[in-house]
Amino acid sequence: MKACAVVGLHRTTWYRYLSPPAAAGITIAHADRAYPNRITSAEAEEFMTALNSEDYGNLSVTQAYYRMLDTGHCSFSIATAHRLVAARGQNGDRRVQRGNTSPKRIKPVVEATGPNQLWSWDITMLRGPGKHTYKLYAIIDAFSRKVIAHRVEHHETAALASTFIREAVDTTHQRPLVLHADNGAPMRAGTTVDLARALGITLSYSRPRVSNDNPYSEALFKTVKYDLGFPQRFRDLQDARDYMDQFFAAYNAHHRHSGLNFYTPDTVHYGLIEQARRQRQQTLDACYARNPHRYHRRPTAPGIPPTAGINHRKTTQLSQTA
Repeated sequence: MKACAVVGLHRTTWYRYLSPPAAAGITIAHADRAYPNRITSAEAEEFMTALNSEDYGNLSVTQAYYRMLDTGHCSFSIATAHRLVAARGQNGDRRVQRGNTSPKRIKPVVEATGPNQLWSWDITMLRGPGKHTYKLYAIIDAFSRKVIAHRVEHHETAALASTFIREAVDTTHQRPLVLHADNGAPMRAGTTVDLARALGITLSYSRPRVSNDNPYSEALFKTVKYDLGFPQRFRDLQDARDYMDQFFAAYNAHHRHSGLNFYTPDTVHYGLIEQARRQRQQTLDACYARNPHRYHRRPTAPGIPPTAGINHRKTTQLSQTA
């Protein structure tokens, strides 16, 4: 024992070395052992065949088991039946499901490298007095985040939607290459499709129930409704129109957008970004000259992201926030 202590070896290790355990004989895994009470493969397959038959195919395992039991066609427990079904991956919903015969919607992928290439539009509800509601139509440029056009109406109709898009194009003297929207009825109406075809605009649509496919409009409406000055209800239609006129004018001219590195939509849309960046850089340089010890490195004013789009790359929530 002293020798083991000198070499740092535990005595039990030394004993095992002197008397190694005998090699085990043939071993069989528990799952493969022939227990007297084990059901045979033939019995298991017979049960699964009956379970998936027309008589029991739409029943739960429990219902099917006891119906088989009442007809004398089962020779093991309900727990064993559940184990057999689970081992074959059929322990979920076993009903015959109706196949989806409609074609799968294609994931929209659109990219813009400048203003007026990709517009996104949508319609949201505004609350009026009592049970009255109004509909806010809005078009936003995906690259500059500028609200191109908006209007507030009593209803959401295809005729109003096509008139709205036509007026946006005529007023701005611009038309996008792609106009993106969700799957609302006015968006897919024949009047909207015909107008886009006449104007040479490609229509793009979100997939059903995928809000991330229309991030710019969704983010814009959230910004509108989460603003501290946004009223819970508008007095009347004109009150709603006046408020949205003022809000979007201030939004375009003064809102520092996180997705634009905190430049305003008007600055980006009208090509004034370099002038604004130089002015911001001059201010940062002056701050650094006065207090260089406050900075780890000389601050720089970034430009704007070179591209914007829908599903064109992996985006974060911050890049789409209005």
